[in-house]
Amino acid sequence: MNQELIINNKHYKKAENLESLNMFKGQLYETIVTTQSNDQVKNAAPIGVICKDSNHVVIHLDNCVHTHLNIMENGELIVNITKDPLIFTYSTLGELEEEYFGEFNEFPMIKDSLGFFKAHVVKTIEKKRENDYNNGIGNVVTCEVEDIYISDNNEIVPLNRAMNAVIESLVYYCRFDHKYKEKQDMIWTHMKELNRVCQKVGNESEKKSIKLIIDKLKENHVYLE
Repeated sequence: MNQELIINNKHYKKAENLESLNMFKGQLYETIVTTQSNDQVKNAAPIGVICKDSNHVVIHLDNCVHTHLNIMENGELIVNITKDPLIFTYSTLGELEEEYFGEFNEFPMIKDSLGFFKAHVVKTIEKKRENDYNNGIGNVVTCEVEDIYISDNNEIVPLNRAMNAVIESLVYYCRFDHKYKEKQDMIWTHMKELNRVCQKVGNESEKKSIKLIIDKLKENHVYLE
């Protein structure tokens, strides 16, 4: 197989294992998972990925409707490593625009990702997760990694504090009416603090992302101030 790729004028080199992406056993990473339906409809969603070993990952699927259905339908996915907060934000608040997608072997990926890997499902377990929402029912999915590619001249580094604030706010946004329904005042106070931190130490993209989240939540809940 070709050891190099060019996607959107970006050069990628093939890697051997997940450690090449600085992804290590037992650790969870915030990623963008891209999938497609059998009708070739693309989807992208923020998904936490746990490394089981050098060539297997585990993901928990509960409320990511399109991602969940696509993976259950055809068992294929690409895990994309990116630090772009707008991709996390847009893919959570709605459908990611076509301009963000590239293609690897006729399968959607994030075209400007720092690295990515294709994977397929090898094991699925239906499991009730304590302290979860959506009745706590979901699927624990184990995937085997097929192809790993890393963008040339890019070091994959951990997310910074502002980016973490964006991710945490997105989690609260998704669960505001479910898991946190009885604690909305407390969670809203915390989200405003995350916004303060992000506005203080974030770059322009991170500041814009958390403003989108806050504005969307206020739009959905007019009583919030």
